[in-house]
Amino acid sequence: MGVAKFLIPSAGRTAAAVIGDPVLHSLSPTIYNAAFEHDQVNWSYSAVNITGEQVSDALEEMRQSEVGGLSVTMPHKEIVANLVDETTRHAERLGAVNCVSKNGSTLVGHNTDGEGFIKAIEAETKERTEGKSYLVIGAGGAAKAVTLALGEAGASEVIVSSRNASKSRKAASLAGQVGRSGSLSEAEGVDVIINATPIGMRGAGNEDQLPLPVEAMHKGQIIVDLIYHPLQTEFLKNASRIGARTMNGIGMLIHQAALQYTLWTNKEAPLDVMQDAVIQQISK
Repeated sequence: MGVAKFLIPSAGRTAAAVIGDPVLHSLSPTIYNAAFEHDQVNWSYSAVNITGEQVSDALEEMRQSEVGGLSVTMPHKEIVANLVDETTRHAERLGAVNCVSKNGSTLVGHNTDGEGFIKAIEAETKERTEGKSYLVIGAGGAAKAVTLALGEAGASEVIVSSRNASKSRKAASLAGQVGRSGSLSEAEGVDVIINATPIGMRGAGNEDQLPLPVEAMHKGQIIVDLIYHPLQTEFLKNASRIGARTMNGIGMLIHQAALQYTLWTNKEAPLDVMQDAVIQQISK
């Protein structure tokens, strides 16, 4: 099955899409179509569910057709990283691609998650990442992207804690000399705590659970939850009650998408438009 027949709505219009399995729940069409409409860009974006066996065909369709960009979500990020013609430095180090752009017939794989996170947290806190200490809870794809970016952005320490010590060590190594695996008991001593697990996500069956006990947090810390549905998880609600500063996952979602938008269109993304569209969709 080729992707192009699903992506090109009309002649003369450039198509883009998110591919994954499952993917029909994705907020990406809402985000990008709002941006295309605002900027009067003649592109259209959709969500296309494909299996792992169909990824190679999808990329070939992109190479040969008017498909201008692809976003990649689970479980295809690693597969795509091995199939594109080139990968950027972040995508290569993470072994995962969340965005594919096209340079002629050459497909380039990017990973915008980490840079998107840094842009988001610096925009929301009005502070630099440099010199701060971080505890990252989780060692999956999002945790690794954030850990790599924090190391490059000048964090003083990046501690990674997950239920799998081996995965924690591997993720922490991405931060270089400032990265190490650790435990949740170290939470009190860091400047920023980041939940990069699904604990508290709507639909995951654990909305009322916390990735970290309330007693481990304190007033003045920055508490980040990469989850954006719900906008305020129990983790963030509890953090707010004790006087911590909080941030949900909307900022990272929008900023990583904005980077993709610019890679495809060479235009600066309309961040406010994209954010308003996704918040409106989530709030329905």
